[in-house]
Amino acid sequence: TINSNYFIQSNLSCRIMPSTCPACFTPITDATGWIVFSKAKYHKECFTCYTCKRVIGQHEKLRNNGGLRTCVDCAKKEDPSIGEKKVCHGCEKDIDKAWVIGLEFKWHSECFKCCECERIIDPKEKFYKVEVDGKKVPKCTDCKVTQGMEDLSTKEKKCSGCEKEIDNAWVVALNEFWHHGCFKCSHCDREIDSKESFNTNLGKPVCMGCNNDHFRKKCKECGKPIAGTSLIYKDTSYHHSCVSCFICGEALKEGDHDKIRIVNGKDFKHVECTM
Repeated sequence: TINSNYFIQSNLSCRIMPSTCPACFTPITDATGWIVFSKAKYHKECFTCYTCKRVIGQHEKLRNNGGLRTCVDCAKKEDPSIGEKKVCHGCEKDIDKAWVIGLEFKWHSECFKCCECERIIDPKEKFYKVEVDGKKVPKCTDCKVTQGMEDLSTKEKKCSGCEKEIDNAWVVALNEFWHHGCFKCSHCDREIDSKESFNTNLGKPVCMGCNNDHFRKKCKECGKPIAGTSLIYKDTSYHHSCVSCFICGEALKEGDHDKIRIVNGKDFKHVECTM
């Protein structure tokens, strides 16, 4: 019988098959039987555990460890869970097929979910370990971040967008709860993903596209929004890299404010540059 983790095969045929035992390198002539492992025939007395050297009986289970035969006792020393039935830490039912490991326990993938919002958590994403009724369970980052916020109860959640109650999944932003579909840009009405960056205008969320197009100052030369420091003359803003000294032609750099002069009300120049 062949198993994915353990296999052993015996052949009790009375025919004498000319084969060589790979353990002792002598011919197999015993007609009473032999043991086949990894497509090779062994004398029964040569079929031993690679680790403890004990003879493995023809009806014993063993572990195929990279082509090396290991008895169950030695295999359990390396992995105590071998041969034991797997139980989900969440629902406490047997695990038949696939499972995930989180908080050092085995779970059905659908049982590894946030203890508060019940969203299924990918074990590869960031989550927090909490204890509920003496049991270690995961808590997602969206729920964890609400702790410590003033006047923000995790028991009665009300969406800041539609002002309706929230039953399951939500977004926490601007110290408020939101349905995923209600957390939108206040300018273009596009839904903002909880993982993307956003800005605010009058206390409302604004996506970065609208923030750049409508709420940031734009460079007079290139027309693109300005992030960070800029050169400002009267009500006009410029990227440093878009403006050059009209005498030497070198682009102006951030931090050079004290070394820049404006002449004729429009031209920038380095202080040290002269006509």
